Amino acid sequence: MFKVSVKYAPFCALFLVVLFFLSSFFGANPLIDLTHLFFDVIIIGVFIFFAQKDYKTNFYDGYLHFWQGMTLGFFVYTVVAVIFSLFLAAYLWLDPGVLAAYKESAIAFLSEKKDIYVEQFGEEGFQVQLDGIELVTTMDLSVSAGVKKIIAGFFVTPVISIILRKKPK
Repeated sequence: MFKVSVKYAPFCALFLVVLFFLSSFFGANPLIDLTHLFFDVIIIGVFIFFAQKDYKTNFYDGYLHFWQGMTLGFFVYTVVAVIFSLFLAAYLWLDPGVLAAYKESAIAFLSEKKDIYVEQFGEEGFQVQLDGIELVTTMDLSVSAGVKKIIAGFFVTPVISIILRKKPK
């Protein structure tokens, strides 16, 4: 089961890396923009589907139990999260300007939403958040990106597992 997952996870991670650079190229910051999570869900979902379909077709005579689908999905999105986090850590380490640009973009984003944020959390909460941006490290961003990939996989895996758990006719 792990072999099937590992066969698809690196390709999924590669697609996510390409998406990361495309987003950056088109002016969106994939580390800030939450709509980027939507694309993560789609890409991770497609590769989890491929892994489950491959496993269902080539093992156990076309049967796929729900728990097998969940396990395959878990392996895929966990390996993807690790690979992407390592890529991001290396990228941020090799190009320190990216971390500085992230901080700049995050401060600008927070400043744009200041009224909403102050209304909900107060001026002190806004200032704490603003000060926290300056303390962000490469490790923080890498772990955060990995957790987002895991969350994306966590939500899409049960849906795909339910769809593919049918037995052959």
